[in-house]
Amino acid sequence: MKATKFKNQKTKNVWLYFVFYTMFYGTYFNVFSQTDIYRIPNYSFIRYNLNHISFLPDSSSYDSLFAKINKLVLKGEGQLNIVHIGDSHIQADYFSGRMRERLQTFFLGGKGSRGFIFPFKLIQSNNAFNFFVSFTGNWKGCCNIEKNKLCTPGLAGASAITTDSISSVFIRLRNKDYPAYDFNKIKIFHNMLQTSFDIKTDNDSLKQDFVENDSLGYTQFVMKNYSDSFSLNILQTDTLQKSFTLYGISLENDDPGITYHSAGVNGADVEAFLRCPLFSYQLSLLSPDWVIVSLGTNDCYSAKWDTLAFEQNILILIKKIREAKPDVPILFTTPSDNYRRHRYHNADVAIASRIIIRIAAENKCSSWNLYEIMGGYGSMANWLKSGMAAYDKLHFNKTGYYLQGDLLFTAFLKAYDNYIDKMKPF
Repeated sequence: MKATKFKNQKTKNVWLYFVFYTMFYGTYFNVFSQTDIYRIPNYSFIRYNLNHISFLPDSSSYDSLFAKINKLVLKGEGQLNIVHIGDSHIQADYFSGRMRERLQTFFLGGKGSRGFIFPFKLIQSNNAFNFFVSFTGNWKGCCNIEKNKLCTPGLAGASAITTDSISSVFIRLRNKDYPAYDFNKIKIFHNMLQTSFDIKTDNDSLKQDFVENDSLGYTQFVMKNYSDSFSLNILQTDTLQKSFTLYGISLENDDPGITYHSAGVNGADVEAFLRCPLFSYQLSLLSPDWVIVSLGTNDCYSAKWDTLAFEQNILILIKKIREAKPDVPILFTTPSDNYRRHRYHNADVAIASRIIIRIAAENKCSSWNLYEIMGGYGSMANWLKSGMAAYDKLHFNKTGYYLQGDLLFTAFLKAYDNYIDKMKPF
């Protein structure tokens, strides 16, 4: 084949873009005329025609995000950080984990790192399904759902505290039926007081670089080789040291790609994340390119919930996110349909969803109306009959959360496809 010559770099870039668009997008995005690129099962109660991200007044706030994706896809350069916060629907990481899997495996060369995690097993709660935790020592927990407890949860919405002079934490990422991740950087977010225990490691692969950054609030280990596991020892090395508080761990690498951080707490409402003094600061350290908020279920679960307080709390949360990164695009997902006490239809989910969508539009955020997409009022019963929901009619099982992840991913790709259409060089 004869080599193509270009008069200048700009011409070359346009030609490459044309070739890429024809080969890649022509193959994948033309199937949007059908139901879904991943052949999502067709359920009569799901409103696939409503599956889109709503942008008001327009989608320009997402241009920087889409441009970064283009750079990853076309040049294999850059790292993109997504942070997804929420409640129990996120803590287990099935919904957010599915989005991570889809994003990182769809875009060629897009696989990044696992990102921010919190080892909830330390505080007797459920971990995300895709990593294993073991530990020694006695640990006490603190969560943002506890209104009157004196503690300082961070971005994770939780913290783990030990006063044992010797303790340890071991974490290994699971790769069975899930993409295998590895990392060569470990950032341990913890308290940096003089009374805090030290972090040590007996793992030689972690000793290449050790950075204790008091001003940033984390200790970082840079490893000699990539790995999917690590162990840390927390030790008292001075009599002045009294305790150790863990806020979270970020597992990262130097590879180009998409890192999908998640932070969810069982029972959390919007107000719960306003009780996290370190939320904005630790979010800023992750430098998010996109923030997804999946809250509201617990706000409207009680029949006596306060709609005005709910609105005010959403506004404050938006402010806190933008304190971390002023121009970051924010997506609000609405709560799913549910039943109170397993028996009574919760009509207030529709009200909460309308409030979320309105405030998102008024504050130049986007929204994704899961409540209407899944079928609206009473549709949770259909999800349960179809084997996708838990018997509490509040949560979903793995199949249900995976379907939600597929739906949101498809809605995101539709928005990205519209951006690509605007960028066509012809």
